[in-house]
Amino acid sequence: MRAFTFLIFLTFASIAQADLLVSFVKESSLSYDLSPSNYVNSSSNYDNSVSNYDNSPSNYNNSESNYDNSSSNHNNGASGDKRLILEENGKSYRVGYYVRVDNGVINFFSTKGKRLFYNPGKGVGIFHGEKGFFCGVLASVNGNYQLALTEKGTQVLMLSQ
Repeated sequence: MRAFTFLIFLTFASIAQADLLVSFVKESSLSYDLSPSNYVNSSSNYDNSVSNYDNSPSNYNNSESNYDNSSSNHNNGASGDKRLILEENGKSYRVGYYVRVDNGVINFFSTKGKRLFYNPGKGVGIFHGEKGFFCGVLASVNGNYQLALTEKGTQVLMLSQ
């Protein structure tokens, strides 16, 4: 378990200051290790729950009104280094940004500053920012980390644009 926790720490530490590609994946195609069927990635796991104050949108560290998370913060803007990038037909589009909180939670925001998703920092699961349901995973694809969104996560992202 310690080795897994250390591996997860290294995973998130390595994406702490880099753009993150967004990809789309069918939830049914996820391996058990990455799927919400695995309790580690389940929204019913309290560590992942939006009811857990560490993950809650009512926690100021996760709040859209916190300047660190704001779209008006230069670090979160188009020239920032924590952008969510969608590549399509040879073009790159900025679809949001992410902010890592001191307690390990990673919040993902739309370009308008709305909190879309969070990762609790204790697994690879990505969860809806307000309702807490499973939306995808942080996954290594060809050696690069990506925000891999399921059908539900894709819908949330597209509706935010």
